[in-house]
Amino acid sequence: MKIPQRYLQNRTSNIRQEYATINKSILDKLNPSNLYRFFCLSLYRNDYYKVRWRIKDLARHTGESEDALKNFNKDMEAVLVRKRYSEPINHPVYKFTMRSLYCIPPIEHPNFITISHLFMKVNLSVKVKGYYIKLLLIADNNKIILSSKKLATTLEMGKKNIESYNLDLYNAGLLKFLSNGFELTPKELLLSNDIAKQRKEWNPINSKNVVKLAFKSK
Repeated sequence: MKIPQRYLQNRTSNIRQEYATINKSILDKLNPSNLYRFFCLSLYRNDYYKVRWRIKDLARHTGESEDALKNFNKDMEAVLVRKRYSEPINHPVYKFTMRSLYCIPPIEHPNFITISHLFMKVNLSVKVKGYYIKLLLIADNNKIILSSKKLATTLEMGKKNIESYNLDLYNAGLLKFLSNGFELTPKELLLSNDIAKQRKEWNPINSKNVVKLAFKSK
């Protein structure tokens, strides 16, 4: 039996949200590249903070090769839950293939930031974009008063990489140097947390299957 292409397409998340939230608690859990990939994944969450994506879907949105993402699922175990499910395919031998359902963690009020989907359009490498998210997570009023050496220690990154990434961000208009550090200039990329909404959770007790909002705080 041939499965309609429309059915297969509907098995992946293809509705992009206007923003994604990043909890400050994941700062030390992901390297810059994976932090940006996590941001892209989060942009395609549904109301229940779940995303059905294949590695090829992620690679398409980040502009990377699939080979560069071979460890992505393992690395993501540090910040989210991934459930595997079978999906039927049109193949002469195999009846189904395994897909991933990513469960994005809920917002941790008030320790999170909200980033616009427009960040995906910025012409910078995946590493530099992820590094910028790290800077946004630790900045105080968009300012970071640290030397490159101290920042390297804080972010557990190489000093040379930080200096190179800072220059890339400066050339992109996202950072300006100060006498004792630097200031981030994300403009429309960093949004107010007031617009962020909490995920919905299914209420199995209610026979009418009504959804409820679950607010979690630290």
